Amino acid sequence: MSDKKEKPAKKPREKRKATLAEAVILILLLFATFGAGAVFGLNYVPLMIMVGGFAAFVGWRCGYSWKEMEEAVAQRVRSSFSVLVMLLAIGFMLAGLMFSGVIPMFIYYGLNIVSPQWIALCGFLLCCVFSVATGTSNGSASTAGMAIMIMAMAMENVNLGLVAGACYAGSQFGDKLSPLSDTTVLSSLTSGVDIFDHIANQARAVVPAALITVVIYVIIGLTSHTTGSTSSAETAAMLSDIASLFKFSWVLILPIVFILWGSLTGKPSSLVLFGAGAIGLIIGVVYQGFSLVDGINALYNGFNTNICLAAHPEVNIEALSSSTLTLLERGGIVDMNKTFVASIFCFYFAGIAELCGCLEVLLNTAGVFIKGPGSLVLTTGIMVVVLIMVGGSSTVALLLGGSMFKEKYDEMGVNRVNLSATLEHFGTGCSGFFPWTSSGMLYLAVLFQDSTLTFLRYSFFSWIVWILALFYAFTGVWFRKTPTKKQLAAMELEKANAEL
Repeated sequence: MSDKKEKPAKKPREKRKATLAEAVILILLLFATFGAGAVFGLNYVPLMIMVGGFAAFVGWRCGYSWKEMEEAVAQRVRSSFSVLVMLLAIGFMLAGLMFSGVIPMFIYYGLNIVSPQWIALCGFLLCCVFSVATGTSNGSASTAGMAIMIMAMAMENVNLGLVAGACYAGSQFGDKLSPLSDTTVLSSLTSGVDIFDHIANQARAVVPAALITVVIYVIIGLTSHTTGSTSSAETAAMLSDIASLFKFSWVLILPIVFILWGSLTGKPSSLVLFGAGAIGLIIGVVYQGFSLVDGINALYNGFNTNICLAAHPEVNIEALSSSTLTLLERGGIVDMNKTFVASIFCFYFAGIAELCGCLEVLLNTAGVFIKGPGSLVLTTGIMVVVLIMVGGSSTVALLLGGSMFKEKYDEMGVNRVNLSATLEHFGTGCSGFFPWTSSGMLYLAVLFQDSTLTFLRYSFFSWIVWILALFYAFTGVWFRKTPTKKQLAAMELEKANAEL
């Protein structure tokens, strides 16, 4: 009996980082796929699966097993879980605000006050105020921005892409300047500068950009002749429908007050939104007279005008205008399912791309282009955008960008407040640019858009900030070269401690 030959142990595959060509091809495929989706109106969930599949192929070429790639994806999901929960919280809150009558009241009085030609300007200014007060762009777009969008949908012939762009831009304004903003704090911390020095330096580009943006929206309002009128028969019927279905009073502002309180006191955003939805449920039952069972079901399935029948049996639901039904029947956790599912597949792409070292390869290649302060700021900005585009997280982009370029700014004698400002200008400015990132999908959901291209071309503020930041860097105008007073004081203290 012959001995069986033992099979040699399978040699483990050697792991390596992705090549520059693989990283660039992956990025180009990402752009091409979603560009085609925007042009031909394709659903982005299957597109994300296909792009994620190609990322997995690159991961396999780099020697990683499927199990290792899934572990990287799981880590990405864990780090972004708060965003996923916030998506569900937004649907929950919107249904609660519909059920209580908060959003219908906003629509009713808004349509009586705001002219369609100024709706974009109002959206920008309201989101600016809300984002400065709360320090959150996502929360501002999910509350003030969403309310403005619903009101715009009730107006005739309004360019919804324009209004969405204005709301998106306004929500970014406070995220840059508010000391309550997590990205503002993170940008200053990772760059090693004082937060108020950071805000003051940022304001040199942010405030002029906001003023220019206001002028643009004013010009659009003055020259627009196709915005329709709120006095049309259809709008009048809608206002009559809303008034017959809901009661309005000061009590309806309680959920909004709760949201502002939660934001100003630094409470978790998702808990605040869930809480606002719960308060809306209570108001709907106690004040509007709706059924508790209907309210609980609405929080999951979305608000339905049939809920109003029990409280208003005199209203003929069949006589309601189609615009009223379209406007009010929304919200609920189910409404966020598509965005939630798509986000999971986005994590496959981001997790695998990071595991393969695509980001590292792109970052290492960037250094050869830095020749002066202008190219330094430009390279920093490009890298932050690439980090968000591939990694899907502004937090990761700010942390990596700050740690990567900090020494380069010191080496070239460029004040670090310019680094923190660049991280913020480009990092928060493009958080919603890419529909395959969790933030991009959130903005698509709350601004009721099918493609980011629809509203980004009207987000003038985001582009003007970039232009001004690069102009200052290349020309030296308003570009901080000398240390700030706080930096000088810190240097003196450090010197004194060293002498001791």
